[in-house]
Amino acid sequence: MAEQPAQDRTEEATPKRIREAREKGDIAKSMELPSAILMISVLIFFYFYGGSFLNGLSGVIRDVYSSLATVTINPRSLPSLVAWMSERSLLILGPVLLLVVIIALLVNYLQVGVIFAPKALGPNWERLNPMTGLKRIFSTRGLVELIKGILKMIIVGTIIYLYLADRVKDYPFLTYMTPSQIIGSLAIDLLKVGAYVGIAYLVMAVADFTYQRWEWKRKLRMTRQEVKDEFRQTEGNPEVRSRLRSMQREMSRNRMMAEAARATVVVTNPVHVAVALKYNEEDTTSAPEVVAKGQRKVAERIKEVAREHDVPIKESPALARALFQSCEIGDEIPYAYYKAVAEILAEIFWQRYGVGRPAMSTAAPLR
Repeated sequence: MAEQPAQDRTEEATPKRIREAREKGDIAKSMELPSAILMISVLIFFYFYGGSFLNGLSGVIRDVYSSLATVTINPRSLPSLVAWMSERSLLILGPVLLLVVIIALLVNYLQVGVIFAPKALGPNWERLNPMTGLKRIFSTRGLVELIKGILKMIIVGTIIYLYLADRVKDYPFLTYMTPSQIIGSLAIDLLKVGAYVGIAYLVMAVADFTYQRWEWKRKLRMTRQEVKDEFRQTEGNPEVRSRLRSMQREMSRNRMMAEAARATVVVTNPVHVAVALKYNEEDTTSAPEVVAKGQRKVAERIKEVAREHDVPIKESPALARALFQSCEIGDEIPYAYYKAVAEILAEIFWQRYGVGRPAMSTAAPLR
């Protein structure tokens, strides 16, 4: 399928398209952000623990050189000497390495979350195509990466130059200092330069992440036709769904008509509204229940079913409208309409059995 022009992609990516892109490893991620935060974190670590780190490293070097005069190095002693040096070095470098791992994992998690993209691990022969590589190099993205790299070198170089230009006049005095003082002075300069560069790098990394996010969303945009096609695939064809809804309404109507055939009475408007009520004569503690209701054609159908099954039809426009508006199918009638319904049922039972009205509350009139 031909690639759609960018100007036709006006719709935001759907959740399905975003999910599919993530499964392919296509995510919005800045490679600069982890490096910038990692750089600042390591500088903060050395600012607070740099003295202890240097003392520990100096101690290892001092112990190694001291042991060379007393230890005979041969194939038998070399493994134990290397293990001892490695253990001492790991105790010193361990916190730094652990910090690097934690920061790297945390920043990447905050950028993209947890992602498993098996499709990205598969072979992609398109990457071996020289023409594809050239297009990628000379694309807009390649131009942005080039500008970003040049800008990064200019900013970092400018910061280092401005700092050293101010400090270089003091470096001749280092010759009057002890070795430990020289190391301390240079370490302070290194930390300051690193802090300035790290802050500038972090600003560039945040800008890069914002751009990567925008570019990723722009690339995933869809045309209106793609949105419609995806909706059809996920939700089904509109014609099919309309047909299913029609069938569901028909089934519901058939069930309602079956209940209307077993109703006690149908109250009508008399033309526009019909409400079928069912009253359990054996359970006089419950109120009549609405088993069917409808307007116009549905109301006519309810009355036809009532006539076919000898269900009494009573005209009471105000009561029919009130029950239609206030009751749903399966609801018992509200207390306010007990008296009006009881009078209708009393008339039906009188005609049917020749007895008085059934035992129902008549406390409130129809309002």
